[in-house]
Amino acid sequence: MEDMTPTLEPARKAGATRTGGGGLALTAISAGFFLVILDTTIVAVALDRMAIGLRTSVTGLEWVVDGYTVTVAALLMLGGGLADRFGARRCFLTGLAFFGLASVACAAAPGVGVLVAARVVQGIGAALLIPASLALIRHTYPDPADRARATGIWGAIGSTAASCGPVLGGVLSENFGWPAVFVINAPICAATAILLWRTVPSVPGAAESIPIAGHLSTVVAMTGVTATAILAGARPLNSVALVIAVVAALLGLGTGVVAARRGNGLLPSDLRRSWAFRGGALIGLAQNFGFYGQLFVVSLYLQRQLHYSPTATGFALLPEAAIGILASALGGRHAARRGPRRVIVTGLTVGATGLLGLACTGPHTPYPVLAILLLLTGFGMAYTMPAATHVTVSAAGPDRAGLAGAAFNAARQLGSALGVAVAGSLLALAPAAIALPLAIAAAVFLAAALLATRLRGSADENR
Repeated sequence: MEDMTPTLEPARKAGATRTGGGGLALTAISAGFFLVILDTTIVAVALDRMAIGLRTSVTGLEWVVDGYTVTVAALLMLGGGLADRFGARRCFLTGLAFFGLASVACAAAPGVGVLVAARVVQGIGAALLIPASLALIRHTYPDPADRARATGIWGAIGSTAASCGPVLGGVLSENFGWPAVFVINAPICAATAILLWRTVPSVPGAAESIPIAGHLSTVVAMTGVTATAILAGARPLNSVALVIAVVAALLGLGTGVVAARRGNGLLPSDLRRSWAFRGGALIGLAQNFGFYGQLFVVSLYLQRQLHYSPTATGFALLPEAAIGILASALGGRHAARRGPRRVIVTGLTVGATGLLGLACTGPHTPYPVLAILLLLTGFGMAYTMPAATHVTVSAAGPDRAGLAGAAFNAARQLGSALGVAVAGSLLALAPAAIALPLAIAAAVFLAAALLATRLRGSADENR
């Protein structure tokens, strides 16, 4: 259900022409983005087979998911800075290399520790690919109309990848083993690199400074917070590791505040003070917290408690994934007509209804009922996303839309990591009890809906 919505940009000259290979260039750029988004959902259905093959617990599975997600969240803004500094094509190809080689390492991992380490490297690759792909689109399509169409295709491909992930993950893990969900990435990375090299010209970098202190504090803080949530539910409890995680979280947050006060933060002070920007980012975080926590829990529940096969689980989850493409387009259209506040509140309320319904289901609940509840959850998530993105980006204005978009997507990725960490910890403590993590996910959706009521009626008013 991932939708890395493109950010707004200033218009360029109407007579501008494409600088690259047109459709083939867009194919290569979008293929890299497709892989990044695919890996957010394809792994979910393969988790049970990983647990069996690697003899790991729910806590180990949390690290498998969050090793990737929290790395993307922590490094996404740095990836954007590196693309600007060293050139987008160079960073894109580097990201592909990291992602492809790490995927091979994931498939060959003999234990969960090696798998988590390889997933972290995958996350590094993804953090380079996402901002570089948008930068390449801006460079390849300088005409605003062409660029708008290209970014629309780019975003649609990301939504398609998220929708395909559960089914593809189920089919591959059941018929070829869990390593297949990673092996599939390697040839696509190689083909994409070749196509990009031939169709997209080099993009020069700019001599811009990178706030290293701010990025380091972000990495430490996000890792510490996520590790704290995971380790709190691990059994047996590792109190030493838990204390280290808490200290790291506090240290990262503290140094981040100091860096911001000294002017070395990742965001300008006026943007940090903007209510619309902070509110939009928190809503994005809450959405991913609820949705991806739910996906982690429901996937394991269907296989472990209802004894679905991985393929059956993938198809069972298809309603909430597939509805995202339609809901996202509908949400964007309604936000333009009715204002983002109404769309956000409606979408989050619908999603919370689905999550609460799932929390009330049991082993004897008919699948059609589950399908309706999954449909509501997926619709609410995707319907809200364009409006939340627009509120956040509009708060920054066109000159800083790229920065705001990167921060918004980083918040969303952090929400995914925390959602899996919290839901997974609760599941580790009570493997058969899914009601509490799903109820918490619903509560987070409703809290975000309440937060959204404080937004003004239109995106422009929130600036």
